Amino acid sequence: MKTQKIITYLGMLAMVAVSLMSCNKDAVKPMLSSTVASNELATPSKSSYVLTVDNATATAETFQWTKPDFGFASAITYKLQMDKVSGDFSKPVELASANNTLSVAVIVKDFNDKVLSMGLTPQTASDIKLRVVSTINDKVAPLYSSMQTISVTPYATSFPPIYGMGAGLKGWGPWPDNAVEVVGTGYKKYETVAYFSNDTFRFFDQLDWNPTSFNYPFFTTVDPLLINANDGDKNFKFVGTPGWFKINIDLIAKTVTMLSVSEPVMYMTGAGIGGWDKPGTGVSIKMTYVKPGVFTATPSFVNDTFRFFAQPDWSPTSYNYPFFTTVDPAFENANDGDKNFKFIGTPGAKKIIVDLNTKTVSGIPVLYMMGDALKGWGPWGTNEISMTYISPGVFETTTNFTNGKGFRFFAQPDWNPTSYNYPYFTTVDANFANANDGDKNFQFVGTTGSHKINVNLTTKVVTFTP
Repeated sequence: MKTQKIITYLGMLAMVAVSLMSCNKDAVKPMLSSTVASNELATPSKSSYVLTVDNATATAETFQWTKPDFGFASAITYKLQMDKVSGDFSKPVELASANNTLSVAVIVKDFNDKVLSMGLTPQTASDIKLRVVSTINDKVAPLYSSMQTISVTPYATSFPPIYGMGAGLKGWGPWPDNAVEVVGTGYKKYETVAYFSNDTFRFFDQLDWNPTSFNYPFFTTVDPLLINANDGDKNFKFVGTPGWFKINIDLIAKTVTMLSVSEPVMYMTGAGIGGWDKPGTGVSIKMTYVKPGVFTATPSFVNDTFRFFAQPDWSPTSYNYPFFTTVDPAFENANDGDKNFKFIGTPGAKKIIVDLNTKTVSGIPVLYMMGDALKGWGPWGTNEISMTYISPGVFETTTNFTNGKGFRFFAQPDWNPTSYNYPYFTTVDANFANANDGDKNFQFVGTTGSHKINVNLTTKVVTFTP
């Protein structure tokens, strides 16, 4: 009986202890204040900010705010958010964040990148508003501070090109074949080297006729080598001695200047493309100039070596494999005395693009169309239609077809060695028929005009879109 009383007594003590522990736990449980007030985002040091690339690493502003009182001590995460002055913060942009501190320094580059991501226009002042969002955990609603409004002028970080088009350059169309890319060098500033002849042209903001172009009257200061053509569109007309010129265009200052320069050239020579001839002679290839530092050619490759040369001679400048940082896998370092390129792909025609600016050599499979249904049976270099590479074995283009005339596909910019006639394909659109001539070419039997054609050499299918 005595033992039973002792056990009962110990049990009662245990229950009391548990009860006391429970009470103590409730006593320290944090309680969210029912009167939490919004904190304040301090007024920035300036009302307007003009951001410049020269100050990209400098501090644009140190934003500060007061601490909210949630009713108990807790770690607080702060997010500084932005929106357009017309916005409602439904899709805010986070400028910066901080933990348990009441300020954050934002550098110019980060500020610039974030306001550009909002869609603000470079070199143009725009009003934005800012606020601070304070959070402690996902079970407590965030707290939003007061707002501040400032003006920000960002700087541009990318410079898309404009395009020259017209008989004074490569011709009035088609796009994009005859467009001359004028490289962006800064905000609304452009430069290129091109061949000018005594005819008309105009600048376009896109690879199309519309919506935006720039004719002679748009500019206030124009080089004397150019005059107003006074044609229907008041185009430019080049009146100097035909040749190669560097042209600079400033759409803000509205100026156009020109300077006579030497023709930009690049040559390929080597056993991989037919033999080690002196550049500019024999079987060496003069590449096609595209824009400053960029050249293209479509050699017929064999598994051997070659190199690029910047003049019609062996020296002073050539470009071997190690010069480039990114090279198409069809080429490797020959590791010979000059570390030339070696072609290791499937022998045949391949379009390559050499970019000295980015130090890249890229390769693109090619397919051509030639015939009276298009621009005529030759000559090569003038009348072939170069199709656009889409994916392995697939090419397409949009061009003019003439009813009742023939054409054929070629795997290189030449008659040989490989071409594809009508019987090669298993499925051909009804707008084409077998010409049943000596080469069993295609015959176009549709309506004369501009049409889109898609060719799949793997599935052997030809499709057509009027």
